[in-house]
Amino acid sequence: MESGSRQAERSERTRSELLRAARVVFARDGFEASRIEDIAAEAGRTRGAFYANFANKTEVFLALRSLAVLRRAREIRQRVEGVSGEEARYDAVIRYLLEQICDTQTQLLEIEFKLFALRHPDRLLELSEKHLEASTSINQRELADLFPEKNESLAQTRCNTVVVESLLEGFALNAMFSPQALDAAQLRAVMPKVLAAIFPKH
Repeated sequence: MESGSRQAERSERTRSELLRAARVVFARDGFEASRIEDIAAEAGRTRGAFYANFANKTEVFLALRSLAVLRRAREIRQRVEGVSGEEARYDAVIRYLLEQICDTQTQLLEIEFKLFALRHPDRLLELSEKHLEASTSINQRELADLFPEKNESLAQTRCNTVVVESLLEGFALNAMFSPQALDAAQLRAVMPKVLAAIFPKH
């Protein structure tokens, strides 16, 4: 008979595989067109396994959003922590943002989440506020102590958060749509200049 710890470990592995599969399917097909059967198949699991972990597509979609926020906070801190000097830390953040633009799957999910909210006006305000609160908390919690010289108000941090997301998603979407005009090399050349103009180092 399987022990409780082994069963819990197996359940957690199944949930992680379903989340990974959902990330692939949502980015590939979009939230509305995706099917639970597709997510289960991508994970090598059954519909029953999906429903044992998630009530519906919306639940797994929002779970992915929460994981994305936590991952972003961890990655930003890892990139900047231990780097000496404001300019070096600033450059580390710029490099991280460039990598995020080139992460097609992540940016498609970001855009898909916002499209999902816009298509569900009854939930738009709630989802928008939750997203902005989570994203802003990263900038305040993770970056405030790493960039103590930039002590911004909550309102300014919220504004900067939306501006950065707009740049990331806009650049990523157009780079995917018109790669012949905006390739990775051009992104690396243009993006730092754009960010430097909006968020000067000094």
